[in-house]
Amino acid sequence: MPRRPIDNRLDFLSPVSLVPGLGPKRIAALRQSGIETIRDLLYHFPRRYIDRSNVVPIGGIGSCLGATCCVIGTVTRTRVERGRTARFRAQITDDTGSFEALWFRGIPYFRKAIRTGQRVLLTGTVSRYGGYQMAHPLVESVGPNATGPAIAFLPRYPLTEAMREVNFQQRSLQKSIAWVVNNLKHYPEVLPKKIERKKGFPPLSECLRQIHMPDNPDGLDRYLSRLRYEELYQLALTLRWSRRKFALPGRVMRPGAMARTLESHLPFVLTGEQNKALRVLHRDAAAKTRMHRLLEGDVGSGKTVVAFFACLPALNEGMQVAWMAPTEVLAQQTYDRVCAWLKPFDVDAALLKGGISSADKGKILKGLSSGNLRFVVGTHALLQPSVRFYRLGMIVIDEQHRFGAGQRLQLAEKDPASDFLVMSATPIPQTLARTLYGDLEVIAIRSLPEGRQPVSTHIVPEHRRGDMETYLAREITGGGRQAFYLAPRIEGGDANDQVKDVHAVFDGLGQGPLAAIPRDLIHGRMAGEEKVNTMARFARGETRVLVATTLVEVGIDVPNATMMVIENAERFGLSQLHQLRGRVARGAKQGYCFLLTAETIDDLARERLEKLCATHDGFAIADLDLRLRGPGDVVGFRQSGRQDLKVADIVRDADLFREIQEELDRMLVR
Repeated sequence: MPRRPIDNRLDFLSPVSLVPGLGPKRIAALRQSGIETIRDLLYHFPRRYIDRSNVVPIGGIGSCLGATCCVIGTVTRTRVERGRTARFRAQITDDTGSFEALWFRGIPYFRKAIRTGQRVLLTGTVSRYGGYQMAHPLVESVGPNATGPAIAFLPRYPLTEAMREVNFQQRSLQKSIAWVVNNLKHYPEVLPKKIERKKGFPPLSECLRQIHMPDNPDGLDRYLSRLRYEELYQLALTLRWSRRKFALPGRVMRPGAMARTLESHLPFVLTGEQNKALRVLHRDAAAKTRMHRLLEGDVGSGKTVVAFFACLPALNEGMQVAWMAPTEVLAQQTYDRVCAWLKPFDVDAALLKGGISSADKGKILKGLSSGNLRFVVGTHALLQPSVRFYRLGMIVIDEQHRFGAGQRLQLAEKDPASDFLVMSATPIPQTLARTLYGDLEVIAIRSLPEGRQPVSTHIVPEHRRGDMETYLAREITGGGRQAFYLAPRIEGGDANDQVKDVHAVFDGLGQGPLAAIPRDLIHGRMAGEEKVNTMARFARGETRVLVATTLVEVGIDVPNATMMVIENAERFGLSQLHQLRGRVARGAKQGYCFLLTAETIDDLARERLEKLCATHDGFAIADLDLRLRGPGDVVGFRQSGRQDLKVADIVRDADLFREIQEELDRMLVR
């Protein structure tokens, strides 16, 4: 096959299909792994390096006993050893001696790849069993004059499941990335030359070459510092662009008498902080520029009703409202609430989600495009190009961290003059607020409605499970309560895996104190309609125990469900545990949360859970989670749709990020 010519136009945006040796299956695997362009491939960084700089003669490998080293020699004999455990053996010889290399896996491959008379370089850990040997060393063919490896520090890359499925292994990935490093001529100029000179940064091409093929991994800091600065610089630009994109003319809208009418129909009184947030939101609606806000609040603080009040100015001015939720279950529940709150007004609402009939969908689309339908609640279905609005005045996005920034913009662009409100029940630590949501004005509701009690939270080791279930059974049968039972995953692992799955938990409840109590099961792989029906049965009290995954983390409101059990609680972040236990603090009754743990957990895990039991302030918990686990676990940063940070760290580099933002301010002012 003729060698593919190098494309002189190869650049960061070129598709990976230009890399030689990548067939359709491997290209598809890379795409599934989020690698579609040359840039994506170059920024798929090694997670570690194998040090092959120590090359020793075979006669001296005794000095490397228990350590890793390299040897170069000739294969003088091979054999397959049969028995209970088959293995492939190869004798390697040089002028100073010989030793044996052996492999327990991949025997058919090694029988073909390693041949007598072949000169090879092996890297592995030296052990002694009779004589010196290496088990499962890395092996590669070398020429007759080679005295060491071509790459002294061999990069080892993260491999995704999609890559493994098509046998896309380390060597192939190394070869592909090395080809790009050696052939790419055009690198983007992300940083202004003035900053490059001021900081003394090496060229981007040199940085990327050193990351993938380092002269010495101990000297990578100066190259990483440029990549770190560049990532944060691009993030700062993105946030600034997003803020400017929303700094557009809006519509002057006021709620009129609708706010007073709605308040008079509510069965509760708004809290001081809810009213304070509403004054800000209604002031934004009356401004000449479009609203662009993040409304955050602790679990149960009443964000949903505040967001609905924020929709009243648009409705009062005869415009439309679009409300997007991340799941069908939450969309259904929001729709039910919205319909109840709209009763005092002559406004209809519709629910747009996947799986509805073509006739119903067509009716909704027609109503939205004509303006006859004024309020729509939906899932991602709202993003479809076929969804067009007559005059969209307000957009609300619930649980915004479950949507990417691109999706937020996609919905906002349905009408560039519409106001825009996103909500989050995960409080954002102050350290991260400007970094993650620099394009949004943040308003927070910190207090809970009057009468709402903190959830009583308890750590329950596995050996106390029976006592806990006896208590639950008594409260459910005698007290008329309901309970959630949460498992961390849908399917189980191997026989030795102690992590619970929903099916095992559901089946296990069929024995013991809770066996006679009606229960149901819900998880993310069920059909949308099935999930909605399951939640409806639980909300009506037909089932008393709901076994679930974290699907119920957001927006589920069943006031009679006052107890929650969380299996393998030590595996969750504190913010997520706090969010989950908020499902059982929805009414006046005391809520209880039981954190089931393995018999033995480490001291840090126990300390984390004890602090959760003692703390009920979601903002304090978010700050604690940030310190203990990092930003990805606190606020779902990688799910937020921002550019992934491969080198920079939001917490560690907070001061650097502020420095970059100030540098941008100075540059743009000039």
